[in-house]
Amino acid sequence: MSLEAIPLPRKVNLGAIEDFEYRKVKIKGQYRHDQEFLLGPRTRGDGQPGYFIITPFERTDGSKILVRRGWVPREKKEQATRLEGLTDGEVNIEGLLRSGEQKASSFVPENNPDKNEWYSLDLATMAKQCDAQPVVVELLLDTPQHLIKPELIDKNIPVGRSPVVELRNHHKEYIVTWYYKYGEI
Repeated sequence: MSLEAIPLPRKVNLGAIEDFEYRKVKIKGQYRHDQEFLLGPRTRGDGQPGYFIITPFERTDGSKILVRRGWVPREKKEQATRLEGLTDGEVNIEGLLRSGEQKASSFVPENNPDKNEWYSLDLATMAKQCDAQPVVVELLLDTPQHLIKPELIDKNIPVGRSPVVELRNHHKEYIVTWYYKYGEI
């Protein structure tokens, strides 16, 4: 994440996306809020239900991709309740190139594109529906997640991803586990 953002090519090589997973990229263009997708319901970490906003992004070079703009609480699901967060006009953004996600389990309902109900991130279907490349960039916050001010949510701005990748460290657990395992022998 400390690397500088690179420009995302006009035509993204889909076979190379996994090699560039979590690579910071920059793009210029405008959001197509009229084609927005709602992914959820999902929680943000504090247990509060809401939705991730996936918005097609029309780039200045004419290509279109998807941007995962962030999370909004359930009561802000409808665009009419978060007009202040709908960025208008041309913008420059930075985000992480992502390869999508697998369906979590058989308990997750099937997506219903006709009703704009998305329970899993189906890049191929979403991209086809809005004539975009099946590529998603996850918008970055300019501040760590724990410093997010409630004003972002109050202003109806989607809460994006923290610029820090947090990997859970299991070393201590492994040491204790193997110590006791060894003691049983």
